[in-house]
Amino acid sequence: MRVTNSMIKDQIIDYLMDSGEGLSSVQKQLSTNKEVARSSDDPVRFERAGRFRSLLAKNEQYLSNIEDGIAWIRVGTESLDVMYEALQQIRELGQQTRSDAAPQSREQVVEYVEALIEEMVLMGNTKFMGKYVFGGTITKDTDPFTYDGTTVTYDGNDGEISRKVGEDTYLQINTIGSEFEDIFAAAIALRDALDASDGSAIDAALAQIDTADPVLLNTMTRAGSMQRKLELTRGNLEIAAVNLEAYISQEEDVDLAEAILQFNAKELGYRAALESSTRMMSISILNHLQ
Repeated sequence: MRVTNSMIKDQIIDYLMDSGEGLSSVQKQLSTNKEVARSSDDPVRFERAGRFRSLLAKNEQYLSNIEDGIAWIRVGTESLDVMYEALQQIRELGQQTRSDAAPQSREQVVEYVEALIEEMVLMGNTKFMGKYVFGGTITKDTDPFTYDGTTVTYDGNDGEISRKVGEDTYLQINTIGSEFEDIFAAAIALRDALDASDGSAIDAALAQIDTADPVLLNTMTRAGSMQRKLELTRGNLEIAAVNLEAYISQEEDVDLAEAILQFNAKELGYRAALESSTRMMSISILNHLQ
């Protein structure tokens, strides 16, 4: 078969286009640091990277849920701390006033105890992001605790609020107000006993506080345990996130050292092809002129 100048020219153009595309492909890999950016680059690796990326997205959502849960628990724990300190002050005031017969002094103590009870009720109605922390699943519209000056009533329920932290794993984040509602009755009983200057009633109310005190401590301990579980789960998820990102990188990212070698080789080949094509085209033109 006779090889014409036109055929030589077409072959040269095809070779240059292939070389240029190869060089451009490696340039893109170097600029994006991605060897597999679309399915056509490598279907198997692209599919694996997609699965890892999906798992990473779920992992990030679980971490977000955990951060929200920890924040919820911390707000509740801070309120429980305030209530516990208030209860200790009420007990101390009752013990100090037990032997104090001065009516004016006792009247001031009663007023102070009343203020502490109101503070405890306020803490019992703490909100996080517009939702009541201690009301069970009744988180809006109705205060968990109502105080009419005589009694404190719990108007929430015993429903648990949880956050999804794994494929089939949920962890509770709320402390239920009914767990510690007895502290209010004990504090009110002491206030009334002090107001009546009734020594026997004061002793009985102090005993009632001694009973309610460890219950509140246990509630605080459970809240701390819930937070600890979330923090441990967060640590595991953070490790998993690092591993998933490494897997994605392994499937998608380019080996820079190898890519640079490929680039240098393809650039050298492309330049050689340009020089060869220039010489061949020059020869072809001279032959044509002759």
